Amino acid sequence: MITLEPQERIHLLKRRHQIVLRLRIFPLISLLILLLLLFFFFLFHKISWPKFFVEHFPQPSTLKLNFIFAFLFSLTLPAFWCLIFFEITKYYLTYWIITNQRIIEAKLIGLFNVQYSSIELDKIQDMTAKIKGLLPSIYHFGDLRIQTAAEKGEFLLDQIEDPELVKQVIFEAKIDYQKTKT
Repeated sequence: MITLEPQERIHLLKRRHQIVLRLRIFPLISLLILLLLLFFFFLFHKISWPKFFVEHFPQPSTLKLNFIFAFLFSLTLPAFWCLIFFEITKYYLTYWIITNQRIIEAKLIGLFNVQYSSIELDKIQDMTAKIKGLLPSIYHFGDLRIQTAAEKGEFLLDQIEDPELVKQVIFEAKIDYQKTKT
């Protein structure tokens, strides 16, 4: 849980760019649709047992093979739904807060494991914004690396929208912090 100091004000709250969430969910949704199509194919398409199996095992061969396959594919559907909702939860519970005194990071590691860390603005030594690749250049998102003099040497705001703007906000907040501290 994040608690702010009495004089602390929030300048900016940032999450990863929305396209990152869409890119992580797209393959899962594609596989889910494929599994649904296979489920309906096996449900409505008649599949017969091999002749050898019917001759040697007459009792189990009375079961319809297409219903067995449809049942097996339906067992995988909840797993894909869980993976999709975990990615959505991970997206919304991983964020960075820039205040007038510090930068706070909340990162979802596992389903019930959230890691909080923060750095004071006066410990920031260097900031590097990097937009690398075709998709990040088109949608203007990238990484912001912050070098600190604190225990945690590097602070990474990864795949955020407009890292140059965030860098500028942090720089202005750092100047404000230095003015109020003296």
